[in-house]
Parts: sequence; structure tokens; C-alpha cells
Amino acid sequence: MYVHELMSRDVSTCDPETTLDAVAMMMWQRNCGAVPVVDQAGLPIGVVTDRDIAMSAALNQKPLWELRAGDLLNGRPAYTCRAGDNVKSALRAMWAQHVRRLPVVDDNGHLTGILSMDDIIARAERGSRGAPLPELSFDDAMATLKSVAYHH
Repeated sequence: MYVHELMSRDVSTCDPETTLDAVAMMMWQRNCGAVPVVDQAGLPIGVVTDRDIAMSAALNQKPLWELRAGDLLNGRPAYTCRAGDNVKSALRAMWAQHVRRLPVVDDNGHLTGILSMDDIIARAERGSRGAPLPELSFDDAMATLKSVAYHH
């Protein structure tokens, strides 16, 4: 099974100068918990999550309209995957980087979608005795989620 079979393609994005209140409204309107941050060329440079917004507001003691998406990036790289990657490769990246979402990029690094743990769990299957192993097993999905959810 490949990333393109699971990923969300219609993704809202923001740039580093977008205020966090605007990012929060994107999340509310799109019913999502993360918005990729892209540079001027459309390349992902990070991801802002709903948790990032809440923690930034609390730690900075400022209103969201005074905080910018770029303030949250802290020089961390944007971990990505490609639409043609095997989903198990994406699971390994999520596990290793302790992230619940991966921006999906094309061969030029431009954003084409996002893969989330929700997408993966929705398609994970339980194996049954005597049947071939599923391409995306429930055990693989849960092991990754457990690793990502583990308090560091």
C-alpha cells in the first residue's frame, strides 16, 4: 500500500508570516489539527498543530493575532514523505520523528498532500488466522501511534 492511497490531497497551507489566529481558523473550518507551513516556492518548511498554537499562546502570554506560524518552527526540519512511498516507510518516519502527520511532496519537494495517523488508522486491518497479512496491519498502525504518543 502506498502513501497516495491514504493521503489527504486538499490541504490548507500557511506561510511563516500567517498569524496563529488565522491558522486556528483554517483548522476550525477544515476540521483538521495541522496546517503545513510553506515557503515562497511552495516547499513545506514545517507543520503547525493545534497543540503548537495552544502552547505558544500559553508560553508567550500573547494573543494569537500577535504570534506567527514561523515563530513555531524553531529551525526544526519538515519531515516529509512522497506519494509513491510505501506506507510502512511513512510509518517508520513518523515513529522515528515522533510526528502524527507528514506533508507529502512531489519529486521537486512541492506539497501535494498530507498523511496523518488518522488516515492510517482508518485503513489499518486486523489479520485473521490463515489469511495473508494485510498490507497495512492494525499492529503496525498501533505500534507507530504508541511511539508517537509516548511522552518524551
